[in-house]
Amino acid sequence: MKSTFNLKYTVHNGGWAVFEIGDIEKAVTLNISFFHDSLKELAQSAIVLRSKEETSVVFMDEPGEHKLILKRSGTNIIYELRWYKGWANWNLLSEDHFETILSGTTTLPKYINLVRENLIRIMNEEGIEGYKKKWSKHDFPFNEYELLKG
Repeated sequence: MKSTFNLKYTVHNGGWAVFEIGDIEKAVTLNISFFHDSLKELAQSAIVLRSKEETSVVFMDEPGEHKLILKRSGTNIIYELRWYKGWANWNLLSEDHFETILSGTTTLPKYINLVRENLIRIMNEEGIEGYKKKWSKHDFPFNEYELLKG
């Protein structure tokens, strides 16, 4: 039986968000700081994977960061979620010093649809102004939203 892959991105006040990722066997919840525009990068990953083999998404915490590595293989996506104790994205820690905390496979259409559904839900719940108020440092990724909403 194939496991059910899921993503949920929730924006909170004060420049914080929560990202849930996983399947039936294992799921992980990440705290995300506004230090990095993770929702935009998540949206871009769904667009990029249509034509490229690999991309990644950074989710900065305080301290540390998670990095979601996505590799396309035909119509499948192989994913790996890495944890860095420091900010590798800002070159404060080597990219080689990570712990893999989650990995698995899903399909490209499933990944793109989940990212699309999260963007639509956030837009419906928060709107552009509400998102900016909560996330402060970054605007809602409207261009990516328009490309994905279909």
